Amino acid sequence: MKRLFLIFLFCFSVLFDISAQSYIKYQNNPIIDTLSTTDPSQFWTRWKTDPYVIHWNNDSLRMYYGTNNYGVQTQIGTAISQDGNTWIEKTDSPVLMTGPVGSWDELDVETPGVVYVPSNPDSMRYMLYYSGSQHDSVILGSANSGLYPIEIYQIGLAYSDDGINFIKYNDPINDTNPLYQNSDPVIRIPYTSGGTPDTINYLFSSVAEPSIMYDETINTFKIWYIGLGCSNSNCTGISDFRYRILYSESLDGINWSSPVLSLDIGSIGDFDSKLIYAPHVIKIGVDYWMFYGGNTFISGTFSLFSQKIGLAISADGINFSKISNNPIITNGPNGTWDYLGTNYPSSIVYKDTLRVYYSGMQDSLLNFTPNIGYFYLDSIFTSVYLNNNLERQLIKVIDILGREENQKRNISLFYIYDDGTVEKRIVIE
Repeated sequence: MKRLFLIFLFCFSVLFDISAQSYIKYQNNPIIDTLSTTDPSQFWTRWKTDPYVIHWNNDSLRMYYGTNNYGVQTQIGTAISQDGNTWIEKTDSPVLMTGPVGSWDELDVETPGVVYVPSNPDSMRYMLYYSGSQHDSVILGSANSGLYPIEIYQIGLAYSDDGINFIKYNDPINDTNPLYQNSDPVIRIPYTSGGTPDTINYLFSSVAEPSIMYDETINTFKIWYIGLGCSNSNCTGISDFRYRILYSESLDGINWSSPVLSLDIGSIGDFDSKLIYAPHVIKIGVDYWMFYGGNTFISGTFSLFSQKIGLAISADGINFSKISNNPIITNGPNGTWDYLGTNYPSSIVYKDTLRVYYSGMQDSLLNFTPNIGYFYLDSIFTSVYLNNNLERQLIKVIDILGREENQKRNISLFYIYDDGTVEKRIVIE
C-alpha cells in the first residue's frame, strides 16, 4: 500500500525561492564508509557509490548503491536505516549481480534507480533500473576503433516483490542472441544494422544512470538518464565526448518513448561545461527538481576533475532550467571525505526536510575511495501522517486560521508519497 504523509507548509513563497536556499552537509558524513573486512565473502561490497534512496515501510529508508572490491566489477547492494543516518548494510550478497560471460551486462551493473508501483503484480512491485555494461567490440561486433568508449552502457530492469530479491527482465524473443539470452536492456543505444551507434543528435553511444518516477495520476513511468555522444557529426573520439541528460516515458516501464534532450552541458566557464550526468528528479509541489553532477573535464574522479552537484527546475519534467547559483554542493577541504569530488545525488523528503544523498571521493590519486553522505535543504517542513479524517480536520483548522488571521496566502498543503514524490493538492490562497 502506498503510504501518504501530509505536508503543512507556512511561508510557501519563501520556501520556494529556490535560488535563495542553501544546503548544509550533514556533520557526521560519511554515513556509509568503505567496509573494513577480512572476510573474503564480503570483499564485493568494500566500496559504495551511486546511492538511490527510497521510503521503506513506516518511517525507514532503504538505499541501493553500486558496490565493488576496490574498483573491480561493480554490482548493486543495499542498506536500511531507521533514521537516515545509521545504516545496516546487506553484506552477504548483492541484490543484483552482473550477467554471465558474454552478456550485455557482463562487466558492471551499477547506478540503480528504484520505484515502487503498488498497482503492479506482487512479483513486480519493486522495479530496479540499472546501468549495465559490456565491451564495445562485443556490443557492436567490431574492434574498438578509438571512436567510442571501451565499454558501452545500456539500461536494464529487474523486478522484486520485496525490494531485495530481484529478477532481471528478459524478452524471450532475443534469447538466440548470446548478448541477450538471460536478460535484456529496456533502453538501448540506437544503432544501424552495420553495428555502428546512431549519431542522431550526437547523444547515443551509451545510455546510463537512470532516475525513475511513476506518475499514478496518468499511469505513466518517467525516466531521466544520460546519453553519451559527441558534440558534432564529425566525432573525433574521446576528446569530443559530451554527456547530456535525456527524458523518456512509458506505460509499462519496458517500452519507452524516443528520448528528448532534457538538460544540456553548461557554457565555457560553468562547473558543468563538459560533463553533465547522474540526474535525480523529485517532484516538489507542481515543479520537478533535478539534482545532477557536473564537471569541467570530460571524465575522471580525481582532484583535477573536481565534480560538483547542481540543481535545475522544470514545470513539465522535460525542459529543465538551471538555477542561478549553481553548483549547490562542492568538494570539501583537503583531507575530508569528499574533497576529490561530490556526485551521484539522490533526493528524498524525510524527517521534515529535503535530503540529498551523494557519493564523495577522498584519499590520493592512487587510492581514491568513494563513500556516501548527504546534505539537506536549510528550510524545514512540518509533516504528519495522513488519513482522510485527519486531512479534513486539518483543512478545516487551516481555513479557520487563515480567515481569522488573514494569512491564507502563506499556507499550503502537500502530500509526500513513500516513493519520495511530493504532490501539491491544496493551496489556500
